[in-house]
Amino acid sequence: MKISALLLVLLGACCIPAAAQQLPLEDFTRHGDFLDMKLSPDGKHIAARVRNEGKVGFLVLETDTMQVVGGVTSKAGEEIHSVEWINDERLVYQNAEEHIKYDHPVATGELFAINYDNTQHTVLFGYGAGQAFKASRLNKREDSIASAEIISYLPEDDRRILIAEYPWERRGNYYYATRERPPNIVLLDVYKGHKKTLETLPYRVAVPLASDTGEVNFVRYQDESAHFRAAFRTDRDSDWQDLSEELGSGYVPLALSNDGKRVFLQANAGVARLTTMVEFNLETRSLTTLFEGMQTDIQEFLWDPQLERPVVGVSYPARHQYHYAPGDSDTARWHRMLAASFDGQKVILESHSKDRKRILLHVSSDTNPGEYYLFDTQSKRASFLWANRSWLDPRTLAPSTPFAFTTNDGVQVHGYVTLPKDRKDGETLPFVTMVHGGPHNVRDYANFNSEVQLLANRGYAVVRVNFRGSDGYGDAFRQLGYRQWGGAMIDDILQGTTEAVDRFSLNPDRGCVYGASYGGYAAMMSAVRAPDMFQCVIGYIGVYNLHYAFSESDTTDSFGGLAYLKRALGTDDAQLSAYSPVNHAAKISAKVLIIHGEQDTRVPVINAEKMAEQLTLAGNKPVYLSFGRSGHGVFDEAGRKTLYQALLDFLAAHID
Repeated sequence: MKISALLLVLLGACCIPAAAQQLPLEDFTRHGDFLDMKLSPDGKHIAARVRNEGKVGFLVLETDTMQVVGGVTSKAGEEIHSVEWINDERLVYQNAEEHIKYDHPVATGELFAINYDNTQHTVLFGYGAGQAFKASRLNKREDSIASAEIISYLPEDDRRILIAEYPWERRGNYYYATRERPPNIVLLDVYKGHKKTLETLPYRVAVPLASDTGEVNFVRYQDESAHFRAAFRTDRDSDWQDLSEELGSGYVPLALSNDGKRVFLQANAGVARLTTMVEFNLETRSLTTLFEGMQTDIQEFLWDPQLERPVVGVSYPARHQYHYAPGDSDTARWHRMLAASFDGQKVILESHSKDRKRILLHVSSDTNPGEYYLFDTQSKRASFLWANRSWLDPRTLAPSTPFAFTTNDGVQVHGYVTLPKDRKDGETLPFVTMVHGGPHNVRDYANFNSEVQLLANRGYAVVRVNFRGSDGYGDAFRQLGYRQWGGAMIDDILQGTTEAVDRFSLNPDRGCVYGASYGGYAAMMSAVRAPDMFQCVIGYIGVYNLHYAFSESDTTDSFGGLAYLKRALGTDDAQLSAYSPVNHAAKISAKVLIIHGEQDTRVPVINAEKMAEQLTLAGNKPVYLSFGRSGHGVFDEAGRKTLYQALLDFLAAHID
C-alpha cells in the first residue's frame, strides 16, 4: 500500500530536476539546523533539537498544530546534547560543552529536567545539582562528580528513572570523565533530583542493561586489551558470570525484553564473521538468530515494543539494505510499506506514541540530509514536518554510485564515486580521492556528506574506498587492516582509485588525495607510495609519524588505548618508521596542503610541523594552514569556511 500522492509530491518524485548551479560555500560549511525529534508517550507533543544562530536548544511542539509550547535555549559555549521524554509531561535533557581539543561539543554528564510547558525546570544530577539548591534547608540533593546515562525509563514509575552513574577520575587538579571507575546503579527522582544508590557494578568501562522494572542482570564492558566482553547474573543476589562461559566468545548484549528474560546480542556469523543479532532466552537457554542473509554487518535495528525484540535490521553492502526477523510484527509491516513509498531512501522509525497510533519517521539519502514525517498508523498517511539543512535542495545534489573490485591479493573491497551533476557527455573530470578517518570502526556510506557534496558542486568527482580495516564488512575484513596502515590499506586506496578512474572516465592527470585524521595520514602515505598518481595531497589533522601515536597522543591515556595501538599498529620500530610519511618526504612529488589544529591532543601538532619541515628540506614546501583555537578538527563555522575555501583554492591551483 502506497501512502499518498501528496507524499510523493513532498519527496519531489513528480518534479523536474533542478539545473546544476554553484552553491554558496556556506551552504556546505554550516552545521545542520533541525537535528532530531522525539514523540511524547501520549503523542500530543514533540521535542525537537534545533540549531539557531549558532546555538542548539530544543523546542516542544504541539503535535496537531506544530505550535511551540515550550523549550530550552542553550548558553554560550554549550548546546543541548540530548532530550528524552520521561512521561507525558516531563523531559530530561543533557548539555554538551564546546572543547577546542575536539571537533564537536562533548556531553557534560549532567541531567536537567523540565515540563513541556517550561514549568518545574531543575538541575537533577551532576556537579552543580547541590550547588543550585543550597539555599533550601530541605534540599537533599548533592553534587555528583560524575556523569549519568539513563538505562531505564521505568515506564510504571512516572517519578523515577534508573541511571548509571560514572564517577570521574581525579588526576592532579582536574577531573576526567574516563569511565574507568565502576559505575553505580542509581534511582533518580525526575522532579526532586533525589537519588538512591542501589549497587556498584564490578566492571570498568561498563554499559549496564536494565529491564523495565529496573533489574540490571547484563552488562557489557571493555577489558584492558580494549576488547568488549559481557557478564550476566540471574538476579541481583546472584554472582556475575562471564557470558562467554555460557555462550562462547563474541557475544555482546545490546538490548533486553521488558521483563529482562530475553537478551538480544550482537554476534559474528560465518567465515567473514559478519555482525548479526541473536536472541538468548534465559529460561530455556536457547539461542535464536534474528537476521540472516547479510552481505555486510547489521549496524542498526528497529525495535517492536509489542513483541519486545528487534524486528528490522539495517546493513550497508552498497546502499542500505533491510532485513526482517521472522514473525508477525506491526512495526516490520509498517516499515516495509514506508520503505517502498520512500523509494530508495533510508527510512527509520525513530519514536512512537505509547498506543502506537503515531510514529515519527526519519528519511534520508545521499542527496537528502534528513527529513521528519509523522505517520498515522490508522489512516496510513504520513505528514511532512521539517527538513534538516533546508537551504539545500536535494535535486541540486549529486548521488553516489557504489562500486566494488577485487584487490591483487584477492580481497573484495567496496567504495563510492560521486560525479558532479553538470558532467557533460565524454568529459573526463578532475577527481579527489577522499579517505575516511578511524581507520577502524569507521567506514564510508552512501549517505549525505557535506564534504563530498561541496567537492561535487565545484566540479570534482569524489572517490571513496572502504579499504580493508574499515568497519561494516565483518570482523575478518576489519582485522585484515591491523598493522597494515601504510601497507595493504594504502594498496586498496591506490587500486580503488585506479579502478574508479578507469570505470568512471576520470582524468588521471588531474587527481588529488585528501583525508582527515587517519585519512590525512593515508593521503600523505598514498603520495609516498604512488608519486605519479596524484598532482596534489591534502593532509588534515593527520598523523605523519606513527611513533607519535605512542609517545605524543592522548590515545594512550584512555583505558585500553595502548592495547588498541599495539593491536592496530604493532610495535615493530622498523615497520612504524617505514610506514611513517615523515620519513619519506623526498618521495612526494605532489603539491601539499597541511591543515592542523594547534590544540589537537589526539594527533598533536608536532606531526604537522615535522611533516612540513621535512617537505621543505626536500624542496617541496607545503602550504600550511594552522588553526590556533582548534583541536582534532575545526568545529566553528567561521573556521570551517576558512578551511574549505583554502582547500578549494588549493585544488583549483593544482587540478583544475
